[in-house]
Amino acid sequence: MAEATKAVPVGAPAQEFAPRSPVVAVVVILALLVWLFPFSLGTAMPVGGDVTQFFLGLMSVLATSLAERRIPVWNDLWGYGFPGVGESQMGAFYPPHLVLYGLLGVERAYVASLLLHTLWGGLGGYWASRKFGAGRLGAGLAGFAFAASGFFVIHMPHPWGYTTGSWLPWAWGLVWGLLKDQGPGTARRLFLLSVVLAIQVLPGHFQVAFMTQATVAVIAAWTLLERAARRTPGVAAGRSGLVVLGLTVVLPMAAAQVWPTARLAGLAADRRDYEYLSGFAATPFHLVSLAAPNLFHRSPLWRPLVWDPFHTSPEEYLAYVGIAPLFLAVLVVVREARRDAAVRCLAVLAAVCLVLSLGPYVPGFGWLIRLPGFSFFRAPARWGLPMSLALAMLAGLGVDRWRTWERPARGLLPLAVLAFLWIGAAVGLVELALWSTSPSGSRVAADLYERAFRIRPWEGDPDFRSVASLARRPSTDPLIPPALERAGYRRETAPRDARSFEQRRFEIYRAELAGTLAILAAVAALACVPRLHPHAPIVLVALTAVDLMLLGRHRLVDVGPLRPLGEQSPVLARLAKEPRGTRIIDPLRNLPMAAGLAPVQAYRTLDLPALTPLATVARGSLEAGPGRDAVLRALRATGAGLRLLDPIEVAAMRMRNAEPPGTVESIADPDLARWLFGADWNPSRQAWADEFQIVRPAAEGPRAWLPASDVPEDWDGDPRPVLDALDRARPLKAESRSPVEWEIALEGVARPGPVLVSVLYDPQWLAVVVDGGRETPANIGPAFRVGKGGGAWMRIGLAAAPGPGAVLRLRYDAADVRQGLWASGACWTAWGLAILYASRRGRRVARPAAD
Repeated sequence: MAEATKAVPVGAPAQEFAPRSPVVAVVVILALLVWLFPFSLGTAMPVGGDVTQFFLGLMSVLATSLAERRIPVWNDLWGYGFPGVGESQMGAFYPPHLVLYGLLGVERAYVASLLLHTLWGGLGGYWASRKFGAGRLGAGLAGFAFAASGFFVIHMPHPWGYTTGSWLPWAWGLVWGLLKDQGPGTARRLFLLSVVLAIQVLPGHFQVAFMTQATVAVIAAWTLLERAARRTPGVAAGRSGLVVLGLTVVLPMAAAQVWPTARLAGLAADRRDYEYLSGFAATPFHLVSLAAPNLFHRSPLWRPLVWDPFHTSPEEYLAYVGIAPLFLAVLVVVREARRDAAVRCLAVLAAVCLVLSLGPYVPGFGWLIRLPGFSFFRAPARWGLPMSLALAMLAGLGVDRWRTWERPARGLLPLAVLAFLWIGAAVGLVELALWSTSPSGSRVAADLYERAFRIRPWEGDPDFRSVASLARRPSTDPLIPPALERAGYRRETAPRDARSFEQRRFEIYRAELAGTLAILAAVAALACVPRLHPHAPIVLVALTAVDLMLLGRHRLVDVGPLRPLGEQSPVLARLAKEPRGTRIIDPLRNLPMAAGLAPVQAYRTLDLPALTPLATVARGSLEAGPGRDAVLRALRATGAGLRLLDPIEVAAMRMRNAEPPGTVESIADPDLARWLFGADWNPSRQAWADEFQIVRPAAEGPRAWLPASDVPEDWDGDPRPVLDALDRARPLKAESRSPVEWEIALEGVARPGPVLVSVLYDPQWLAVVVDGGRETPANIGPAFRVGKGGGAWMRIGLAAAPGPGAVLRLRYDAADVRQGLWASGACWTAWGLAILYASRRGRRVARPAAD
C-alpha cells in the first residue's frame, strides 16, 4: 500500500510530532540522566582505570591549590615535580573547573562535571540541530544521539572527552548562524563563537578543540564554495572571513593555557614521528562498529587478534550513534542533499571526519601529519566524535523530513539488509582467517591475508600466521602472572575457562551481536508493517533510545559509592597520615596524590621522563638476593621513603617464602584492588587477593646532595653511575616551604662546586645563595639528562665556598603562566572592544535604513 504524502515545506516537521521546544529539551535532559545512571543519582562515582589512576589524584591537586588561593603552576606531587598548568589536564583556568573544584569535594566535583558536561553536550546538539533547520523532535533525537554516542561511552574515564566534546555542537551552531543569518547581531554571534572556541581550549588536551576549529573552517570553506558555484560569493566571502577572524583570536584568548603548554612541549622529547601519530586510528575493518557497536568490544580475546596488529584499541574507537540515526542520516542525504544546504554541509563534515579517522589507511596521511595541528595529536580515531555529531544532526533532519517523503519506509529494509551483510562480512573475514590457517584450510587464502598484513604502515609487527595462532592459544588470566597460577593462585575458586578464542568464538558472536540483530529486526519489521508507517518517526526515536541505553550499560568505568577516596580505601587513608610530599614507589600511578604523596612513577601525557631507569630499579623485587641491594640504593636515590606492594607482588614473595626488609604493614583493601585490577577481581573474596603491603625499608632518602665530583649533564640511561655517584655524595638537608620553594642548608660545604637536587629540571627554576644577608644568584643546569630532551634533575653550581649558616634557596618563577595570562587579558580586552565597536556601528547603520 502506498504511503500518503503531505505538502510540508522542507525543514518543517509534522505538527503532531512537534511539541514545544522546552518540553523536548527537558526530555533530552531526562533521557541523558537515565543514560548516566547511577551517577545521576548523586550516590555513585566512576572508579578504576584512568579515573582513579590518573585524574582524581591530579584534580585533588587542583582542588588543594584553589583552597589555598594559588595557581598550581608547579605540581610538587607529580614525581619529582612537574609544571602543573603546562601539562594542561588539570584545566586550571577552565571556568567550570574553578567553580566545581573550588566549591565541592574532589569526588563530587568530578561527578558533577561528568553530569553537567554530558547534559551541556546534549543541549548543544539539540540547539545546533535547530540552527541547521531541524524541528523539535529531530533536534531532540540529535542531541540525545550525540551525547550518548559511542565516543562518550568509551571515553567516560577521560574528563577531557566530555568537557571539550560538549562544546563542539555549540561551535557548529554558532558558525552556521554566523554564515546564514543576514540580520543584525553579526558581531555578537562572532564574539560568542570565539568565546566558545576559546573556552573549549582551556580544559587542556586540545585535540577535540583542534578538531572543532578544523570542522568550523570546513563549514566556512564549504559555504564559500557553494556560494561561488552559484556565482554569489560576495556575502559568503565576507562571512567566511569573519569565521577566519574568529578562529584567529582563539589561541591568543586561551594563551593562559596554551602558552605554558607550548613551552613545555618544546622541552619535552619529540615523539611525534609517523609511528606515534598513526597509532589508534580507525581501520576499514573496524568501521563495522557504525552498525554493530559491541562486535570486537566486549571480549578481551579480541585484542591480540583484531586490535593490536593494527596499532589501535577498543578504548579509542567506537563510532556509533545508533542504527536508526545511521539509517536516517543516509536517507536524508539521499533524498534531501540536492535541495538543502544544511544536509550537504553535514554530509561533507561526516565524510571528511570519516576519512580523517582512518589515519594511515588513507593516502596522503604522511603529508597531512606535517601540517600544524595534525602533527600534534595521535589517535585519528577520535575524529569519530565530529563525525558522530554530523550523523546525529543528519538523523534529526531525517526524522523531521520523514513525512514529506514519498514511501519513506521502503528505504529502511535495504539499509537493514546492507547492515546485516556488513556485519556478516566482518565476521566472515574472521572465520575465513581461522579456516585458512587450519590444517584443512587454503594456503592461497592465507597468503592473501599475509599480503594484506604486509601493507600495514609499520615495521617489525607479527605476521598474519603468528596473529592467527593466538586464536588457538588457551586463554590466560592477564592479571595473574603464570608463576602465581602454577603455584595455585586463582581469582576465583571455580576452574578458569581456558578455552581459546577459536573454541569460544560462537559464544562471543552471540553475546556481542544479539542486541544489534534485535534492533535491526525491529527496523526491518517497521519497514514491512504498513500499520506502523504513520508512527515511524516516534518508533525510530524510541528504538534509538533503547539502542543507546543498552550501549551505555557497557562503559569502560566501574562504579563505586560517592565518598572521599580515603574513606573507601584503607591504604589511601593510611598513606594520608604520612607527611605531605613523601615520595613513594607504587603501582597506582597518580592516585597517591589524592593522599598528599608524591608517586615517583606518576603518569603524564606530555612528559619529561626524569631518570626513568632509576625508578624502574626502585620498583624491583625486595626479596633477599643480589638485586635487593640495588633496589634499596635506588629507593634512597629517588628520595622515596615508601614502597607499596600490590596483592600480586605480595603473593609472589610469599610463594617464595620471602619477606621485604624494614617495617611492613599489611592492609586489606578490596576496593583499591578492584580499582587497580578491574571490577571482576577476586569475586570469591580470597584474602590474599586484597592484601597490600606498605614497606618502609629505610629512612626517607635525601632530596639534595653534595657530590664528591662533578655531576654530568648528559647520561646514557644506565642507573649504576647515578647510584655510585649518590653513594659517594654527602646528603644535604632540604626543606620545601611551598610547592614552588625549596631551601637547602649548606652547612659544612667548604668548597665551590655543584649541588644536586632531585627535583625536575626546568629553566624557570631560580636559585640564590643566601650567605650572611647577601644574596648571590646561582646557575641552575640539568643533571643526568638523556639525549636532548628535558627530564633531568637540577644541578646548581656554587661559584664560591659558602660561609656558616648559608642556605641555597630555589624558587619556581612561572614566567610562562604570567605571560600567558597577560596575553589572554590583552586579547580579551581588545577583542571585546572591537566587537563592541562593530556592534554599535552596525546599529547606527541599521537605524537610518529602518527609518
